[in-house]
Amino acid sequence: MARTHSKPTSGQRRTSGLLPRLAAVFGIVGLAVLVAVSATSGEDTPPDASLPNPMGGQAQAAPGAVSGEVSLAGLQIAGTEVAMGDVGLGITYVPGWEVTNPTDRDVAFTAGQPQVLEGCCPGPVYADGELTQAGQQFTVAPGASVLLQFPLQMHPGMDGPHHLAIPLEAGSEQSAVHVTGNFTATAG
Repeated sequence: MARTHSKPTSGQRRTSGLLPRLAAVFGIVGLAVLVAVSATSGEDTPPDASLPNPMGGQAQAAPGAVSGEVSLAGLQIAGTEVAMGDVGLGITYVPGWEVTNPTDRDVAFTAGQPQVLEGCCPGPVYADGELTQAGQQFTVAPGASVLLQFPLQMHPGMDGPHHLAIPLEAGSEQSAVHVTGNFTATAG
């Protein structure tokens, strides 16, 4: 009895070794894509269009605790103290204050130049979504309100504790709204 032994051709040898190699390459590429997608940071998150965000990047409402209430020439402002706690760098945080007129007459107030009590770099002030100028006057109709917002973003080198205030004035009365936060690379 004769034994037949056939030797694989060089084409068969190449094909049989190609499939495991292709599977390995596709597996590595798939794993790399999965790692890249899961490692995407919040910096790639589109900005929240409902918040003023002149700095760009990710924007979010200010976290933390709010306290305090003030009456200013009949206007009511709740949550005058915003304590954000530890917050991340490179993210725009937007504290806001609702200035409400519970009276039966128009009441005007001005929002002054933001003040740095600790830290640095105050952002601009917005009223009802519009950029304001320091010392700009706002008239609040009876039963209406104005939303003041103060977007803040710090970068490396600007980290650490911050305490900022927006002075408010109505007639002869003065007050301020405040925001504090510890901007750090380890938060956020």
